[in-house]
Amino acid sequence: MSVVPVIDISPARRDAAGRRAVADAIGAANESVGFLVISGHGVPGELIDDMYRVTAEFFALPYEEKLAVRCVRPEESRGYMPPKSRALAYSRGERTPADLVEFFAAGLPEVPEDDPYYKPENAGVNFRPNVWPERPARFAEVWTRYYRAMEGLAQELMRLFALALDLDEHYFDDKIDKHCSNLFANHYPPLETPPEPGQLRLGAHTDYGSLTLLHQDDAVGGLQVFKDGEWHDVAAIPGTFIVNIGDLMARWTNDRWVSTLHRVQNPPLHDPGSRRISIPFFCQPNYDAVIEALPTCVSPENPAKYPPITSGRNMTEKTDRSFAVSAAS
Repeated sequence: MSVVPVIDISPARRDAAGRRAVADAIGAANESVGFLVISGHGVPGELIDDMYRVTAEFFALPYEEKLAVRCVRPEESRGYMPPKSRALAYSRGERTPADLVEFFAAGLPEVPEDDPYYKPENAGVNFRPNVWPERPARFAEVWTRYYRAMEGLAQELMRLFALALDLDEHYFDDKIDKHCSNLFANHYPPLETPPEPGQLRLGAHTDYGSLTLLHQDDAVGGLQVFKDGEWHDVAAIPGTFIVNIGDLMARWTNDRWVSTLHRVQNPPLHDPGSRRISIPFFCQPNYDAVIEALPTCVSPENPAKYPPITSGRNMTEKTDRSFAVSAAS
Protein backbone atom coordinates (compact mmCIF):
# COMPACT_ATOMS: atom_id res chain seq x y z
CA MET A 1 0.00 0.00 0.00
CA SER A 2 1.33 3.43 -0.96
CA VAL A 3 2.32 5.88 1.76
CA VAL A 4 0.88 8.66 -0.42
CA PRO A 5 -2.92 8.95 -0.16
CA VAL A 6 -5.21 9.50 -3.16
CA ILE A 7 -7.79 12.24 -2.58
CA ASP A 8 -10.71 13.14 -4.84
CA ILE A 9 -10.99 16.91 -4.49
CA SER A 10 -14.22 17.27 -6.50
CA PRO A 11 -16.47 17.08 -3.38
CA ALA A 12 -14.89 20.38 -2.28
CA ARG A 13 -16.80 22.06 -5.11
CA ARG A 14 -20.19 20.63 -4.10
CA ASP A 15 -21.00 21.87 -0.61
CA ALA A 16 -19.51 22.97 2.71
CA ALA A 17 -19.43 19.44 4.11
CA GLY A 18 -17.51 18.15 1.10
CA ARG A 19 -15.12 21.09 1.30
CA ARG A 20 -14.42 20.42 4.96
CA ALA A 21 -13.88 16.70 4.35
CA VAL A 22 -11.41 17.32 1.51
CA ALA A 23 -9.54 19.96 3.52
CA ASP A 24 -9.23 17.59 6.48
CA ALA A 25 -7.90 14.80 4.24
CA ILE A 26 -5.35 17.19 2.73
CA GLY A 27 -4.26 18.36 6.16
CA ALA A 28 -3.76 14.79 7.36
CA ALA A 29 -1.66 13.94 4.30
CA ASN A 30 0.49 17.06 4.68
CA GLU A 31 1.13 16.31 8.35
CA SER A 32 2.02 12.69 7.63
CA VAL A 33 4.03 12.66 4.40
CA GLY A 34 3.67 16.04 2.68
CA PHE A 35 2.56 14.29 -0.53
CA LEU A 36 -0.86 13.45 -1.91
CA VAL A 37 -2.33 12.37 -5.22
CA ILE A 38 -5.42 14.27 -6.38
CA SER A 39 -8.18 13.20 -8.73
CA GLY A 40 -11.23 15.26 -9.63
CA HIS A 41 -8.98 18.21 -10.40
CA GLY A 42 -10.87 19.45 -13.45
CA VAL A 43 -7.88 19.94 -15.78
CA PRO A 44 -8.94 18.79 -19.27
CA GLY A 45 -7.23 15.63 -20.46
CA GLU A 46 -6.89 17.15 -23.94
CA LEU A 47 -4.77 19.98 -22.52
CA ILE A 48 -2.52 17.54 -20.67
CA ASP A 49 -2.12 15.48 -23.86
CA ASP A 50 -1.27 18.61 -25.88
CA MET A 51 1.29 19.62 -23.26
CA TYR A 52 3.06 16.28 -23.44
CA ARG A 53 2.94 16.25 -27.22
CA VAL A 54 4.61 19.61 -27.82
CA THR A 55 7.06 19.08 -24.97
CA ALA A 56 8.18 15.70 -26.31
CA GLU A 57 8.58 17.25 -29.77
CA PHE A 58 10.78 19.98 -28.33
CA PHE A 59 13.07 17.58 -26.46
CA ALA A 60 13.40 15.48 -29.64
CA LEU A 61 14.90 18.45 -31.51
CA PRO A 62 18.64 18.49 -32.31
CA TYR A 63 20.73 19.58 -29.35
CA GLU A 64 22.00 22.68 -31.17
CA GLU A 65 18.45 23.85 -31.82
CA LYS A 66 17.53 23.45 -28.17
CA LEU A 67 20.60 25.43 -27.20
CA ALA A 68 19.24 28.38 -29.19
CA VAL A 69 16.77 28.91 -26.33
CA ARG A 70 19.19 28.03 -23.55
CA CYS A 71 18.61 29.53 -20.12
CA VAL A 72 21.51 31.98 -19.86
CA ARG A 73 20.95 32.88 -16.21
CA PRO A 74 19.88 29.75 -14.29
CA GLU A 75 18.25 31.74 -11.50
CA GLU A 76 15.71 33.11 -14.00
CA SER A 77 14.31 29.66 -14.92
CA ARG A 78 13.52 30.67 -18.50
CA GLY A 79 14.30 28.39 -21.41
CA TYR A 80 16.30 25.22 -21.95
CA MET A 81 18.75 23.70 -19.46
CA PRO A 82 20.97 20.90 -20.80
CA PRO A 83 21.56 17.57 -19.05
CA LYS A 84 23.79 17.68 -15.98
CA SER A 85 23.27 21.42 -15.45
CA ARG A 86 21.77 20.96 -11.98
CA ALA A 87 22.24 18.77 -8.93
CA LEU A 88 19.17 19.23 -6.78
CA ALA A 89 20.80 17.50 -3.83
CA TYR A 90 23.11 20.55 -3.65
CA SER A 91 20.12 22.61 -2.47
CA ARG A 92 20.26 20.71 0.82
CA GLY A 93 24.05 20.74 1.11
CA GLU A 94 24.75 17.27 -0.31
CA ARG A 95 27.44 17.14 -2.99
CA THR A 96 26.48 14.66 -5.69
CA PRO A 97 27.15 14.25 -9.41
CA ALA A 98 24.92 16.29 -11.71
CA ASP A 99 21.41 15.01 -12.35
CA LEU A 100 20.63 12.98 -15.48
CA VAL A 101 17.86 15.24 -16.75
CA GLU A 102 17.33 18.17 -19.10
CA PHE A 103 14.76 20.89 -18.48
CA PHE A 104 12.64 23.53 -20.09
CA ALA A 105 11.18 26.25 -17.88
CA ALA A 106 8.78 29.16 -18.17
CA GLY A 107 7.27 31.71 -15.84
CA LEU A 108 4.25 33.99 -15.78
CA PRO A 109 3.03 34.25 -19.40
CA GLU A 110 1.98 37.92 -19.25
CA VAL A 111 3.26 40.67 -16.99
CA PRO A 112 1.44 44.01 -16.52
CA GLU A 113 3.69 46.57 -18.17
CA ASP A 114 2.56 49.52 -16.05
CA ASP A 115 2.81 47.89 -12.61
CA PRO A 116 6.12 48.70 -10.84
CA TYR A 117 5.79 45.53 -8.77
CA TYR A 118 6.89 43.52 -11.81
CA LYS A 119 9.80 45.76 -12.83
CA PRO A 120 13.32 44.26 -12.55
CA GLU A 121 14.43 46.98 -10.15
CA ASN A 122 11.84 45.69 -7.66
CA ALA A 123 11.24 42.09 -8.69
CA GLY A 124 14.78 41.11 -9.65
CA VAL A 125 14.73 38.04 -11.91
CA ASN A 126 11.26 36.86 -10.93
CA PHE A 127 9.34 38.09 -13.98
CA ARG A 128 11.86 37.91 -16.82
CA PRO A 129 10.33 37.37 -20.28
CA ASN A 130 9.84 33.79 -21.34
CA VAL A 131 12.07 32.29 -24.03
CA TRP A 132 10.08 30.24 -26.52
CA PRO A 133 11.44 27.91 -29.21
CA GLU A 134 10.39 28.34 -32.84
CA ARG A 135 9.51 24.67 -33.02
CA PRO A 136 7.13 23.03 -32.43
CA ALA A 137 4.77 25.69 -33.76
CA ARG A 138 2.19 25.59 -30.92
CA PHE A 139 4.69 25.28 -28.09
CA ALA A 140 4.19 28.73 -26.53
CA GLU A 141 0.42 28.64 -26.89
CA VAL A 142 0.04 25.22 -25.26
CA TRP A 143 2.47 26.02 -22.47
CA THR A 144 0.63 29.26 -21.73
CA ARG A 145 -2.73 27.50 -21.49
CA TYR A 146 -1.26 24.79 -19.28
CA TYR A 147 0.41 27.36 -17.02
CA ARG A 148 -2.93 29.13 -16.53
CA ALA A 149 -4.64 25.83 -15.68
CA MET A 150 -1.99 25.04 -13.07
CA GLU A 151 -2.25 28.58 -11.69
CA GLY A 152 -5.98 28.10 -11.12
CA LEU A 153 -5.60 24.65 -9.58
CA ALA A 154 -2.84 25.90 -7.26
CA GLN A 155 -5.09 28.71 -6.04
CA GLU A 156 -7.88 26.23 -5.36
CA LEU A 157 -5.52 24.03 -3.37
CA MET A 158 -4.12 26.95 -1.40
CA ARG A 159 -7.66 27.77 -0.28
CA LEU A 160 -8.14 24.17 0.81
CA PHE A 161 -4.79 24.40 2.58
CA ALA A 162 -6.06 27.42 4.49
CA LEU A 163 -9.17 25.54 5.62
CA ALA A 164 -7.04 22.57 6.64
CA LEU A 165 -5.01 24.95 8.83
CA ASP A 166 -8.14 26.40 10.46
CA LEU A 167 -7.71 29.73 8.68
CA ASP A 168 -10.14 31.69 6.56
CA GLU A 169 -10.09 29.98 3.17
CA HIS A 170 -8.95 33.21 1.50
CA TYR A 171 -6.04 33.71 3.89
CA PHE A 172 -3.42 33.05 1.21
CA ASP A 173 -5.17 34.95 -1.61
CA ASP A 174 -3.24 38.21 -1.22
CA LYS A 175 0.01 36.28 -0.82
CA ILE A 176 -0.24 34.56 -4.20
CA ASP A 177 -2.06 37.18 -6.29
CA LYS A 178 1.26 38.30 -7.81
CA HIS A 179 2.99 34.95 -7.56
CA CYS A 180 6.26 34.15 -9.30
CA SER A 181 5.55 30.48 -10.00
CA ASN A 182 7.51 28.49 -12.56
CA LEU A 183 6.45 25.70 -14.90
CA PHE A 184 9.07 23.09 -15.75
CA ALA A 185 9.28 20.06 -17.98
CA ASN A 186 11.80 17.41 -16.96
CA HIS A 187 13.05 15.06 -19.68
CA TYR A 188 14.91 11.92 -18.64
CA PRO A 189 16.48 10.16 -21.65
CA PRO A 190 17.25 6.44 -21.47
CA LEU A 191 20.56 5.66 -19.79
CA GLU A 192 23.22 4.70 -22.32
CA THR A 193 26.21 4.67 -19.95
CA PRO A 194 26.47 3.67 -16.28
CA PRO A 195 25.80 6.59 -13.92
CA GLU A 196 28.53 7.84 -11.62
CA PRO A 197 28.40 6.70 -7.99
CA GLY A 198 25.55 8.55 -6.31
CA GLN A 199 24.21 9.96 -9.59
CA LEU A 200 20.46 9.82 -10.14
CA ARG A 201 17.95 11.05 -12.67
CA LEU A 202 17.04 13.62 -10.00
CA GLY A 203 18.90 13.75 -6.71
CA ALA A 204 17.20 13.65 -3.33
CA HIS A 205 15.76 17.07 -2.53
CA THR A 206 12.85 18.96 -1.11
CA ASP A 207 10.96 21.56 -3.11
CA TYR A 208 11.32 25.23 -2.29
CA GLY A 209 7.91 26.88 -2.43
CA SER A 210 4.40 26.47 -1.12
CA LEU A 211 3.24 23.54 -3.24
CA THR A 212 4.18 21.61 -6.36
CA LEU A 213 1.74 20.21 -8.90
CA LEU A 214 3.32 17.32 -10.77
CA HIS A 215 2.03 15.35 -13.71
CA GLN A 216 4.14 12.34 -14.64
CA ASP A 217 4.03 9.74 -17.41
CA ASP A 218 1.69 6.87 -16.66
CA ALA A 219 4.03 4.23 -18.08
CA VAL A 220 7.39 5.07 -16.53
CA GLY A 221 8.03 5.20 -12.80
CA GLY A 222 10.98 6.33 -10.75
CA LEU A 223 9.61 8.95 -8.35
CA GLN A 224 10.23 8.01 -4.72
CA VAL A 225 9.54 9.68 -1.37
CA PHE A 226 11.48 9.15 1.84
CA LYS A 227 9.40 8.23 4.89
CA ASP A 228 10.14 6.30 8.06
CA GLY A 229 13.72 5.67 6.98
CA GLU A 230 12.82 4.10 3.63
CA TRP A 231 12.29 5.11 0.01
CA HIS A 232 8.77 4.45 -1.29
CA ASP A 233 7.63 4.44 -4.92
CA VAL A 234 4.96 6.93 -5.98
CA ALA A 235 3.03 5.30 -8.79
CA ALA A 236 1.75 7.29 -11.74
CA ILE A 237 -2.03 6.98 -11.64
CA PRO A 238 -3.83 7.97 -14.86
CA GLY A 239 -5.94 11.11 -14.55
CA THR A 240 -4.24 12.43 -11.41
CA PHE A 241 -1.71 14.99 -10.24
CA ILE A 242 0.82 14.54 -7.47
CA VAL A 243 0.85 17.41 -4.98
CA ASN A 244 3.59 18.02 -2.46
CA ILE A 245 4.40 20.88 -0.16
CA GLY A 246 7.75 22.62 -0.18
CA ASP A 247 10.11 24.04 2.41
CA LEU A 248 8.33 27.38 2.42
CA MET A 249 4.98 25.84 3.40
CA ALA A 250 6.64 23.69 6.05
CA ARG A 251 8.21 26.84 7.46
CA TRP A 252 4.89 28.69 7.24
CA THR A 253 3.22 25.95 9.29
CA ASN A 254 6.05 25.83 11.82
CA ASP A 255 6.79 22.26 10.68
CA ARG A 256 3.26 21.10 11.37
CA TRP A 257 3.32 20.06 7.72
CA VAL A 258 6.35 18.25 6.35
CA SER A 259 8.42 18.98 3.26
CA THR A 260 9.53 15.50 2.30
CA LEU A 261 12.67 14.32 0.55
CA HIS A 262 12.03 12.83 -2.87
CA ARG A 263 14.08 11.72 -5.85
CA VAL A 264 13.85 10.06 -9.26
CA GLN A 265 15.59 6.71 -9.35
CA ASN A 266 17.59 5.42 -12.33
CA PRO A 267 16.08 2.92 -14.80
CA PRO A 268 17.93 -0.08 -16.25
CA LEU A 269 20.65 0.66 -18.80
CA HIS A 270 19.85 0.64 -22.53
CA ASP A 271 16.07 0.51 -22.03
CA PRO A 272 14.42 2.61 -24.77
CA GLY A 273 11.12 2.37 -22.92
CA SER A 274 12.54 4.22 -19.91
CA ARG A 275 12.32 7.68 -21.48
CA ARG A 276 10.36 9.83 -19.04
CA ILE A 277 8.81 13.30 -19.06
CA SER A 278 7.33 14.88 -15.97
CA ILE A 279 5.81 18.35 -15.72
CA PRO A 280 6.01 20.14 -12.36
CA PHE A 281 4.43 23.51 -11.60
CA PHE A 282 6.11 25.18 -8.64
CA CYS A 283 3.70 27.52 -6.88
CA GLN A 284 5.78 30.33 -5.44
CA PRO A 285 4.04 33.10 -3.46
CA ASN A 286 4.58 36.80 -4.16
CA TYR A 287 8.28 37.56 -3.87
CA ASP A 288 7.66 40.04 -1.05
CA ALA A 289 5.28 37.80 0.92
CA VAL A 290 6.65 37.44 4.44
CA ILE A 291 6.77 33.83 5.55
CA GLU A 292 6.41 33.46 9.30
CA ALA A 293 4.66 30.93 11.50
CA LEU A 294 0.91 30.96 10.94
CA PRO A 295 -1.23 31.97 13.94
CA THR A 296 -2.83 28.51 14.10
CA CYS A 297 0.56 26.80 14.15
CA VAL A 298 2.11 28.47 17.20
CA SER A 299 1.32 28.51 20.90
CA PRO A 300 3.16 29.22 24.16
CA GLU A 301 4.14 25.55 24.19
CA ASN A 302 5.07 25.57 20.50
CA PRO A 303 6.72 28.90 19.63
CA ALA A 304 7.90 29.86 16.15
CA LYS A 305 10.97 27.85 15.11
CA TYR A 306 12.18 30.12 12.29
CA PRO A 307 12.69 33.86 11.79
CA PRO A 308 10.60 35.53 9.08
CA ILE A 309 11.86 35.32 5.50
CA THR A 310 10.44 36.56 2.23
CA SER A 311 9.27 34.14 -0.39
CA GLY A 312 11.72 35.59 -2.92
CA ARG A 313 14.75 35.24 -0.69
CA ASN A 314 13.85 31.66 0.20
CA MET A 315 13.64 30.68 -3.47
CA THR A 316 16.82 32.50 -4.49
CA GLU A 317 18.92 30.85 -1.79
CA LYS A 318 17.72 27.36 -2.68
CA THR A 319 18.01 27.84 -6.45
CA ASP A 320 21.54 29.21 -6.21
CA ARG A 321 22.66 26.14 -4.29
CA SER A 322 21.09 23.70 -6.78
CA PHE A 323 23.06 25.24 -9.64
CA ALA A 324 26.36 25.21 -7.75
CA VAL A 325 27.24 22.06 -9.70
CA SER A 326 27.66 24.16 -12.85
CA ALA A 327 30.28 26.32 -11.20
CA ALA A 328 32.02 23.29 -9.68
CA SER A 329 32.24 21.28 -12.92
